[in-house]
Amino acid sequence: MDNIIDLASEQGLPLFSLRLLVPPLRLMCAFMWQVTQQRNVMQYGKLEEFVTLVTEMVPELLNSRQRTQLILGLRARMVLELCCSAGSADLLTIQAHLDIIHTLTETSLHKESHGDELDASDSNFVELVQTLLGDPSEREHFFQEVFPVHYGPRYDTALQTLVWEFLSRLEELLPVPDLTQITAWLGAAPSVLEECGQTVFDPEQLKTVLQHHQHHGNLNNSHVSNYTTDTILSTLSLPPIIRVVINYEPDNSDNVRPFSDDDEDHNEILDEGTDRCLEDLGLSTSEQQEGLSPAETSVLVTPVPCDGAQP
Repeated sequence: MDNIIDLASEQGLPLFSLRLLVPPLRLMCAFMWQVTQQRNVMQYGKLEEFVTLVTEMVPELLNSRQRTQLILGLRARMVLELCCSAGSADLLTIQAHLDIIHTLTETSLHKESHGDELDASDSNFVELVQTLLGDPSEREHFFQEVFPVHYGPRYDTALQTLVWEFLSRLEELLPVPDLTQITAWLGAAPSVLEECGQTVFDPEQLKTVLQHHQHHGNLNNSHVSNYTTDTILSTLSLPPIIRVVINYEPDNSDNVRPFSDDDEDHNEILDEGTDRCLEDLGLSTSEQQEGLSPAETSVLVTPVPCDGAQP
């Protein structure tokens, strides 16, 4: 996840490039972590909604106490942010947040061994919010003196720790599959494979991604083999008419005629590239190929001329 953040912030890749490189869920996780690190309180609602949804489906990502503290902490911090500008605050929005906090603490009481602490958190925080909204002098004192101490760096660090634990566990649950795994999934789902083949991508977007990474030296050439290139080029370079004979000693069957040195139809014509290809494929031009019995018959490969004439 740190790599995704570095990619976006330090290297300045645009969003469409990140979407080509990063799975959507991992990109969402990186966004959530950035929200937490930057203390972007007005985005805490999205983070809290994400945490709530995911932990409802996979409760083991956080224990009950961690989950309750994280969701309560995010929601409470949003409420205080709204109270800070109480002159323009939407009281209905604040009350909706308080109702959610109350519901959360009520539903969590039977799961926790710290029910009294949760109950006090609910009632005391609601009372604090009501005071801030009703008394401007108390609100000013709170945000100047109390807030920096109790809701400052220590509170933010606690939120970041819980968010990181949550996102790290989620990353363990959903590792990014490699090419082999993805190919297997597509092979098992022909309809999905067909849809992938019809996917339209923007060539300019792909160019941006490739040009960006081309200058960072991430490509390892040590594993590149010349075999495929040599094989194809040597095959394409063959003369228009050529017969390649792999001559094995025949048996005594009447249907098989031994090759003679004078038999022009079975002259062995092998260029260097073809010979190497045959050896790489486990074949041999010798009459006594290892592993083959004398009963093996000859193999005759006859490329057809381009004009369709028979050799």
